[in-house]
Amino acid sequence: MDMEGFELVSLLCSRLCHDLVSPVGAIINGLEVMADESDLEMREMAIRLITQSASRTAHRLQFARLAYGASGGPGGLIDMGEAKKATEAILDDHKVALEWQCDAGQLERMPAKLLVNSAFLAAEALPRGGTVTAILTRNSGASSIEIVAQAPMIRPIESFEEIIGGEKGLAGLAPRAAQAYYTGLIARLAGTKIGVNLTADQLSLKSIIADHAG
Repeated sequence: MDMEGFELVSLLCSRLCHDLVSPVGAIINGLEVMADESDLEMREMAIRLITQSASRTAHRLQFARLAYGASGGPGGLIDMGEAKKATEAILDDHKVALEWQCDAGQLERMPAKLLVNSAFLAAEALPRGGTVTAILTRNSGASSIEIVAQAPMIRPIESFEEIIGGEKGLAGLAPRAAQAYYTGLIARLAGTKIGVNLTADQLSLKSIIADHAG
């Protein structure tokens, strides 16, 4: 592993830990209330807090396994029904609705990872919620991926296009920016790039990836 790979792993680990700290902390707080509180209403509130936080934790871990892990293995296939379920759950936690227009039953690992990471990246640009549409078109030995985020307010991270395009290096990037860099890296490893189109109320990410790429 070179230094760039080391820095990316460090940033993604920091990002994942940051995402898990809040719901895990809420579970601990809820358990403490359960241990010390005798009031039935407070105990019911604690149970709801624990249940909701445990679900959010599970959603984030399931998505991380798909987005960052070795799902499918080299040359393997990813079940798109499972990909939809994991992506829909984590977007819902961000108050973002997912419209899934991907008919493939299974998809090769690289295009599948590019699709779900692009969808999550688009959702992160919607600070007040909105809709993300994921469109997959299969033809002529390639997968065409289009992710469209729509909301009254679109706020991608600073230098979004430069980071996702690989024009801005890892040095000095915050953990939150790691998602954009990683998503762009998937595209580059697969021999493609992500086209970005940003307006006041819409963000579009488009890419075409050949079969057996990466």
